[in-house]
Amino acid sequence: MQNSVVYLLLLVFLGSCLRDKRLSAVYIPLQDKAARNLQEHRGKKLMETQCYVCHSPTAAMDEMIAPPMAAIKAHYLLDQPSKGEFIKAIVSFVEDPSAGKAKMPGAVARFGTMPLQNFPENSVEQIAEYLYDHQVEEPEWFSEHWKAGPGKGIYRQQGRRSNAQGQSSRTQYEEKGIKIAMEAQQLLGQNLMREIQKNGTLEALEFCNLQAIPLTDSVANKFDASVQRVSDRNRNPVNSANSEEKAIIEVFKREMSAGKDPQPVLKMKRDSVGFYYPLVTITLCLQCHGKQEEMEFEVKEKILKLYPQDKATGYSENEVRGIWKIAFKK
Repeated sequence: MQNSVVYLLLLVFLGSCLRDKRLSAVYIPLQDKAARNLQEHRGKKLMETQCYVCHSPTAAMDEMIAPPMAAIKAHYLLDQPSKGEFIKAIVSFVEDPSAGKAKMPGAVARFGTMPLQNFPENSVEQIAEYLYDHQVEEPEWFSEHWKAGPGKGIYRQQGRRSNAQGQSSRTQYEEKGIKIAMEAQQLLGQNLMREIQKNGTLEALEFCNLQAIPLTDSVANKFDASVQRVSDRNRNPVNSANSEEKAIIEVFKREMSAGKDPQPVLKMKRDSVGFYYPLVTITLCLQCHGKQEEMEFEVKEKILKLYPQDKATGYSENEVRGIWKIAFKK
């Protein structure tokens, strides 16, 4: 009897310890390693650079050119797949996008089928893994939109616990700089993709020539900041990097070549912050910034007509093409 009591007390003690460990796994301070690992998840960065151009988490419903990533996650979770099944389904569709494979017929009817694209090796798997495990940013309108359709609320059940862990551990200045850069990049990308889909690459070049700077300026005005893209191999002469900026670009290039994710560069002044962040090529960029021998003849002619001093070709995917140069008040 005495041994039974001791054994019961031991179970209670161990159960309490395990419960405390489970709770500590949920409530992790931002500075802890687990939170940093979440922030550094490769799939998050890839999703932001490869997907958000079209699948924006900030666009208004009537401005979307593709469903947001939150919607994709929600629909792919409807059948309650395992993590492996979820990743396999995402990869299968991206490798061979077709209406027959689509789990989002409403999106296909509105936006058309996703165009086939070449992504860096294993990147889609990493994006899908991140998407399955973590809560992702969603447009303001999406919650009500989803409640009105099938699978009410299911997308919220996955990754809710990780939301607290996933808060950025970067400084407030880095957070603000990244937010400005991503919003400007998404705005440019969405408008460019819409123009390509509507009128083709040649007209998109004209659009970019006339509208890229005004669109960037609109983001600058919104955040009361200075926003510019500069490059060591510029297309427009006004985007030519100076010697200091070229040095920063070289640092980013070395980090990318070493397989690292380049970290933002901050230059602190008394009342303002200078923020520098890499412009990295994705598949969309290569139509006008890729290798000359792989570009359409008409596109090359159009580029030289619009930009006689063009230096911005010859890139492959996932290369540093320049930097976001952003400045704002402290």
